Amino acid sequence: MSMVLGMVLILGLAACGGGNENGGNESSMNDGSTNNSSDKTSESSGEYDAEAARATYEANCLSCHGENLQGKVGPGLTAVGSSYSKDEILNIIQNGKGQMPGNILRGDTEKEENVAKWLADMK
Repeated sequence: MSMVLGMVLILGLAACGGGNENGGNESSMNDGSTNNSSDKTSESSGEYDAEAARATYEANCLSCHGENLQGKVGPGLTAVGSSYSKDEILNIIQNGKGQMPGNILRGDTEKEENVAKWLADMK
C-alpha cells in the first residue's frame, strides 16, 4: 500500500514540475533572459472567455500554481502578464519551462490560447 502511495506522490510532483527554490514568486519564471516588460504591459492579449480559462486553470494548473495564482510548487502567476506576452505564455504552456513540463493541455490549442490570453492580462 505504501508503495502505491509513494508512486502516486512521485507522479503527482512530476506532473506539476517539482520544486521551486524561489518560494512561488512569479519572478522565478524568468530564466535569466532579458525581458523588456514595458512593451508587454500595453499589449492587448485579445478577447478570451475568462470563465472557461479559469475552469481550465483549475483543472490543469491549480495544483502547482495555487488556487489564486499565488504559487505553490510552481511560480505565482498573479502578475505574469507584466513579464511575459501572450505568445510567450502560450509557448511556456505548450513547451514547458524550467521544471514545468510542456503539453499540459494535451495539444488543445483553443484552451491553450484562451488560458494564455487570460494569464497575459494578469498584471
